[in-house]
Amino acid sequence: MGGVASVPDDPTRSLKIIGAGYSRTGTLSMALALEKLLNGPVMHGGSQLLGREDAYVKLWSQIFDARHDRPHLLKLLREATAGFVAITDAPGNCFIAELLELYPDAQVICVRRDQARWWRSWESVTKQAGAGFLNLFLAPVPGKRWYPKLVTQFLEQ
Repeated sequence: MGGVASVPDDPTRSLKIIGAGYSRTGTLSMALALEKLLNGPVMHGGSQLLGREDAYVKLWSQIFDARHDRPHLLKLLREATAGFVAITDAPGNCFIAELLELYPDAQVICVRRDQARWWRSWESVTKQAGAGFLNLFLAPVPGKRWYPKLVTQFLEQ
């Protein structure tokens, strides 16, 4: 892990912890701790979306697209989280209720941060991540091509 995407090797493992905190509230630190405590892979949004293969990143975009088709949404969420022992950061934090429906025994952890400091940190990230040039720059890059769309979908949430 450590900012490197985890890839589950045992799809029978399921989420034990759902991180409900916003991005920029220590989600990576939480993911690193959970990976050690639970001895398994953690789906940290930033690490996964920037470090996984094209199909996995596209899957999260499809999850957002399926928001109004609950059975399909739950199927895609189960596919995206199979084998992970915990999930933190966006986009997972956009689907807390659905993840709890899939994993009713999971515990939810929500880390908070001072609002003004959080907003300053978050605003600088979204300005860069949503910049129009990224659509063109990342279009030919497998895995990364979905990032601008995911940022837009997350912000529309």
